[in-house]
Amino acid sequence: MSTTAGPGAAEDPAGTPGLLHGFVVQGRVIHALVLRELQTRFGRSQIGFLWLFVEPLMLASAIGLLHWLADHRKGAGIPVFLFYLIGYTPFFAFRAIISRAPSAFHSNMTLMYHRQVRLFDIVLARHLLEAGAVLTVTVAIVVGTALVMETLPPSLPALAGGIVLLVFYAHGLGMLAAAAASVSDVAERMIHPLVYLSLPLSGAFFALHHMPPSFRALVLWNPQANLHEMVRDGMFGDVLPAYYDVPYVLGAVALVNLLGMAALRAVRPRLEF
Repeated sequence: MSTTAGPGAAEDPAGTPGLLHGFVVQGRVIHALVLRELQTRFGRSQIGFLWLFVEPLMLASAIGLLHWLADHRKGAGIPVFLFYLIGYTPFFAFRAIISRAPSAFHSNMTLMYHRQVRLFDIVLARHLLEAGAVLTVTVAIVVGTALVMETLPPSLPALAGGIVLLVFYAHGLGMLAAAAASVSDVAERMIHPLVYLSLPLSGAFFALHHMPPSFRALVLWNPQANLHEMVRDGMFGDVLPAYYDVPYVLGAVALVNLLGMAALRAVRPRLEF
């Protein structure tokens, strides 16, 4: 017995519905772009590939060690080294995603001749690579903490959720950065320093619990500060009271991603291949 699909339900030879088939194709495209990005950045060197994971861990460890040596205590029961390690690791992903976004189109311009490849796919592939590295490092930190301190973080969902939302937030800003850089050389030069200038108010290196309530309320307007608080809440729990607003963060993440996708769509006709 055979059936005939209607005009809105196109199928591939295997019988997969058209919409699902489209997602499968785009998934393969993004996978290929991730592999291409890996080879472009690191070649075929396994040492270069390992650097993707070693770099954030090494930088975060160096910062944690410096503050530990300076004896910058962050509260009873909280190791100074771990406080800064878990603070800088998510910020590394945030910085890497946004800082690398402006060059995404220039280095992948020839791929735009393929009708399956979209600007969104190129940006997403880069961002997934950075996110995967930092998530792997975070897992290593959690495992290391469990082995050394013989305890797991109080809330793994809050820890993972904070990092994933921070990645999505950076992804939205990264799309805006890529779109701006594609039409303005000034914007491309300004993005990298602006990311570093955001560090003092990011919440990566300080806990809002130690701030006056009036200043804390002001800093919480920054979604990034909310997300770092969420990560610390998952890592330290009640040992260090945390302040963050999940609905506000979800709204901010959705907004920047919608604006980012709209920006990519707007600049697509202005790009020359």
